[in-house]
Amino acid sequence: MLRYADAMTMPSMPVRLSPLAWATALLPLATMHVCYLLSASEQLVPWCLPWFEGCTSISRASRSGTAYFVFKAGMLPACVCMMLFWWANRHWLRHMQVEPTTWWWLGMLAALPLALYTVVLGHAGETPYMLRRIGVVGFFGLTFLAQLGLSASLRHSAMSAAGRSLLRLCGFTLLVGIVSLILGVIWPEHYDTMDDGFEWALAVLINLHTLWVAWLWQRSGFAVNFSSNP
Repeated sequence: MLRYADAMTMPSMPVRLSPLAWATALLPLATMHVCYLLSASEQLVPWCLPWFEGCTSISRASRSGTAYFVFKAGMLPACVCMMLFWWANRHWLRHMQVEPTTWWWLGMLAALPLALYTVVLGHAGETPYMLRRIGVVGFFGLTFLAQLGLSASLRHSAMSAAGRSLLRLCGFTLLVGIVSLILGVIWPEHYDTMDDGFEWALAVLINLHTLWVAWLWQRSGFAVNFSSNP
């Protein structure tokens, strides 16, 4: 049986869950950047600031050489963390007397297309390419919707100010995605040089939201007790 715990009043030893949230945000970020550094050092991709220069995509930096193995070793555990993270967000809101809607399921489901993308990355052919596209779109789309739902739910809690700030972050993430789509339509001859930069930016923004939530979990002392007692 799962019981919520307040770190200030619970006499037993509750399990604080903020490390789970930090791992959910930092593990993908660290994996992506370590893979880029490995691929650049092995001369598989050029040296640059990929966030801004867009010299290579996350996929290209992670599908060959040593990075191929590091990416899978980092991202598959991150998928497990992500599922647990969104499950725990449901209980976090209930701890604050807010009943979450179905958005938390979307966050858990987002781990599946990310796992699919991770597994097929590095394999050539039309089918792996299609599966990678499904994985990317599914992960970003479902995660964004889950983050939007979490941010909106927080507005009805004691952390309403944080909820409004997170909604603004979601709005900025959506704006970046829309700008990317528009540029791809109206400026296709130059968009290829920008596409990779937008990919890195969106990945960082998605994980920035999770980092913010991790800080909120830590600040609130969110913890649970696993007990067999009724």
